[in-house]
Amino acid sequence: MRRLGIIVTLLALLLAVPAPAVAKSEKTVVYAVEKVYPAAVRFLRVDEGVKIVEKDADAGYVMFELSQDGKTFPGALELVVAENAGRPAVKLVLRIEDRPSYVETAMLERLERKLRAELGSEPPPVQKAPPMKPAPDEQPKK
Repeated sequence: MRRLGIIVTLLALLLAVPAPAVAKSEKTVVYAVEKVYPAAVRFLRVDEGVKIVEKDADAGYVMFELSQDGKTFPGALELVVAENAGRPAVKLVLRIEDRPSYVETAMLERLERKLRAELGSEPPPVQKAPPMKPAPDEQPKK
C-alpha cells in the first residue's frame, strides 16, 4: 500500500512539472523568396531587435535569440519556397522556444506588414487562359 502511495505521489509531481512550450507558427506570403529573405533578416534585426546567431539564404533560415522579460529565448525563422495560385510564395515558419504561440503569431503578422510596406501589395492570382476552341473551319469531320 505504501508503494502505491509513493507511485501516486511521484506521478502527481511529474504531471505538475510544466513542459517546455514548443510552438511553431506559419504564414504564407505571396512574394518571391529572393525578396522576402533580406527583408525578413532586416525585420528580425532592426524592427524586432533580436540577435542573429546564424543565417543561410541558400538554405532559407535565420537562427536568432529573443531577449524578453530578462531572459533569452532561441528562435528560428524558416523560409520554404511555395506556390499560391500560380504565383511564387514563401511559407514562413517561426519557432521561438519557451514562448507561447501568440508571440510567434504576432511577430509573423508584423513581418507580413513590413513585407507589404516594402514590396507592395501581393500580386493578383495568375489567370489561366481559357481553352482555345478550334476555328470553325478546323472542326473535326464526322
